[in-house]
Formats: sequence, structure tokens, C-alpha cells
Amino acid sequence: MPVLAQAAAPSSAQAAPAEPPNPLTSVKTLKCRFPAATSAVWKGGEVVAQAKTQEMLFEITAIDVQDGTAEFHGTAGRAYVSAVLSGWSIYFVESSIGQLNVTTVFAQENAPKRLKAVHSRHGYVQMQVGKYIAEPSVSQNYGDCEITG
Repeated sequence: MPVLAQAAAPSSAQAAPAEPPNPLTSVKTLKCRFPAATSAVWKGGEVVAQAKTQEMLFEITAIDVQDGTAEFHGTAGRAYVSAVLSGWSIYFVESSIGQLNVTTVFAQENAPKRLKAVHSRHGYVQMQVGKYIAEPSVSQNYGDCEITG
């Protein structure tokens, strides 16, 4: 009886390890802290960036990535924001007249149950009062958000 030799071929059963689950798909509440920030102003035709330390705190609740909605709770009260899950990041977008705020939370831990995050603010309302002329207001804050629900 003939014996058939079979060459060792890579098995499709040896797949790459599975990716860990994305915690952002089921998060409902985040408590965020941003201890560092940068802002910029325009002076004499040049952009001047300034780094600073601060303690910005806020909470994002009622997060529904299927509906694309969430509630932002900060020092100015509550605002309804858009929630956009894209890959391994979730973006919370708030816009009002002359203002756009974006908070990005990454599915990467900074510490246990705390995800790296950045909060950006961009605003400008054109106005002049006497010699005062309003300037654009821009800042970016760096910190993390704790998954609390």
C-alpha cells in the first residue's frame, strides 16, 4: 500500500490572536480629568502657543453609540452632544454659535479603567467694543477619562 507524504503547510486554524474587546462600544458614563493644556493666540502676525497646568473636570453620561448621543456635564451645566464611535476612539462633538468642542477618548488605558483623552475648544464670535476686538479662542486639554458606567 502506498504511503502518501504530506508536507507541513501552515494551518488556517493558527490564526492571529484575537483583539481585545473595545470598551468604548458599551461605555455609558465617563468621568474626565484634564490636568494639562495648551492655548494659542495670534500676536503681530505670529502664533504663540502657551502650555499650562489646570484642573478641568467634566462628566459625559447617557452615552449611546447606536443613537450617536450623549450628555455633557461641566461647569456651564448640561449640554447634549453627538457621540461618534470610530474604530478604537469615541468622539463627543458639541457645537453652538461660534464654538466647537470636541472630546476624543481613546480605547487605550492611561491607568486601570482610565482611558487616554483629549479635549479641544475652538471659538470665535466677531465683535468689537471700542478698541477691543475679539480674537479666536483655541485650546487643547490633555488627560484621561474614567469608565464609571
